[in-house]
Amino acid sequence: MNKLKSKRGITLLELMATVVIIGILSSIAAPSFERSVQRIKFRGKTKDIVSLLRTARSEAITKKSPYGVHFDDEKKIISFFEDKANLANFTYDVGSDSLVSVDTLPSEYVYLYATFNNFSVVFQPNGSASSSGYIYLISQSNSIVNTSSASVLASTGKSKVEYIHNY
Repeated sequence: MNKLKSKRGITLLELMATVVIIGILSSIAAPSFERSVQRIKFRGKTKDIVSLLRTARSEAITKKSPYGVHFDDEKKIISFFEDKANLANFTYDVGSDSLVSVDTLPSEYVYLYATFNNFSVVFQPNGSASSSGYIYLISQSNSIVNTSSASVLASTGKSKVEYIHNY
């Protein structure tokens, strides 16, 4: 008779206690998880900007024509273009230059600023850039603030991420 009363399995009380513990741990981890996701997205966007700068330089070298990137700080738009008009000015001329692509930053990006003349950097067929400068980017969502900068060196045209900081 004792063989029929097996003590294997879990009780309903044990199951409910386990579910409550998992719920508490999940609620503690959720804000940290959200912060991590936003940090990863921000780092990705910063790296996308540097990648676009490198693509513009590569296109200029490959196609032997000036290519550039324009940063519109008011509308938070980044434009990739082939410089066909006013080549000596190193600027983006709407309607005259050939637009390759446009990227609009999401609303949580509260600040975009480039230190280049006319907010544009143009890469020459030899790989050099029109000027050295920095691109600054800040995003804010809830209480999470992310800042970063990228740079371009005029003599070589090389670009890189300078720093990324998350608060």
